[in-house]
Amino acid sequence: MHLNLAPMVDVFMCLIIFFLLAAKLVSAEHAPLSLPWAVAAHEVAVRELGERVTINVRRSVQRREAIEYVVVDWDGRQVVERVLPPSELEELLRARAAAAAAQKQNLRCVIRAEQAVQYRYIETVLRACGLAKVSHVVFGVNKGTEPADGEQR
Repeated sequence: MHLNLAPMVDVFMCLIIFFLLAAKLVSAEHAPLSLPWAVAAHEVAVRELGERVTINVRRSVQRREAIEYVVVDWDGRQVVERVLPPSELEELLRARAAAAAAQKQNLRCVIRAEQAVQYRYIETVLRACGLAKVSHVVFGVNKGTEPADGEQR
């Protein structure tokens, strides 16, 4: 009796590729940002968020005084970070909300903004959410109080 292991190796390779891509998608969505601290933060599990779009509001890598709106998406082959101008945020949210409604789900907008970003830039995302009729908004923050200088958490 002879056991053919070639199909089993193919399946394992597919599983390895799947898990590598899934891990990359999750880590890209949670790219390191210096998030603000919130004492009354309520922790929400990722699985509870459901259909969501994550918008990172951060300082530009090229020009530190400029602000970028970064959306992490899956293009069918890989995870892609797209930097959108403020004028395209509403269009993106409308399209994603329509896609979620077609699947009978509510779209959540997860806003992750660097601590040093002024509120007026976050307000741009909130305004786009309102115009796109996305009512479920979640803010990414660190839970607790900000540690004093030199204190580790």
